[in-house]
Amino acid sequence: MLSHSRTRFTPAARWAAGLGAGALATIGLVSPAFAAPVQPATDQVAGASCEVSAATLNWGVKESFRSYISGSIANGEWTVSDDMRYETPEFIWDQASGSIDSNVESGEISFTGAVNFTGHDGAMELDLADPSIEITDAETAYLILAISATDEASTGGTAEAARVRAAKLDLTDVVDAGGAAFGITGAVPRLTAEGAAALNGEYGSYVAGEELDAITLTSTLAGCELGEQAAVAPTTPAAPEQEQPVAVPAEPAQEIPWLPIGIGGVALLVIGVTGGMLVAGRGKGNTATNDEAAAE
Repeated sequence: MLSHSRTRFTPAARWAAGLGAGALATIGLVSPAFAAPVQPATDQVAGASCEVSAATLNWGVKESFRSYISGSIANGEWTVSDDMRYETPEFIWDQASGSIDSNVESGEISFTGAVNFTGHDGAMELDLADPSIEITDAETAYLILAISATDEASTGGTAEAARVRAAKLDLTDVVDAGGAAFGITGAVPRLTAEGAAALNGEYGSYVAGEELDAITLTSTLAGCELGEQAAVAPTTPAAPEQEQPVAVPAEPAQEIPWLPIGIGGVALLVIGVTGGMLVAGRGKGNTATNDEAAAE
């Protein structure tokens, strides 16, 4: 394991994740008889060397992995060496050295400091140490790590640290530069086959191309002036337009035919009064007839 003195941090976040075996890249062979000769790039002028006077690297490794370590399955923790620190949710390296060219097309910024993950009562260990950001062209960089991963319950031993190009970074629209300042904002590392194999140990499920947590780097340089570049903030997809509800016209209230009802009511009243008068008249007629009959 890497020999660093460590300050312990026990995270409260809960999560679940795994690591795994990634396939190695296929190497194509070209016969020298048919290989095209490599022409020297005589028209490309290298920029001046810019020495790193200060730099900071922020990286959380992988949120789901941190959750797995601190959760009830692994029931583990992580510690960091004294030359770095952890501030939720990122590990922070700030002991740096290195240089890049003023064209920001090559160079390397290196940091010292190690993170040690443990879980399963110490049976699982993973060390990530001394990261570097290696710039290979204007659009590409690599995250280099010294990685030691082992599952002692399975292998009965510890693994030697191997320094690998663990992940590839696309620098398109994530570089901030100008004067003596150089930075990378929100670059997403994608595992290389070499990095996946190194991380897996005997227990993981990482694969080449898998995304890790985004990286942010800031640095101050000396000895040159950089051209102006500005990172482009990622655009948030516009929310789909919601269909507006179509107003359905309310059915007109049916008017009550008061006039026919009124006329009908009057007619019924007249009929009622007339009927009553007829009944009353008939009653009087019958009384008179009865009185005449009794007189006789």
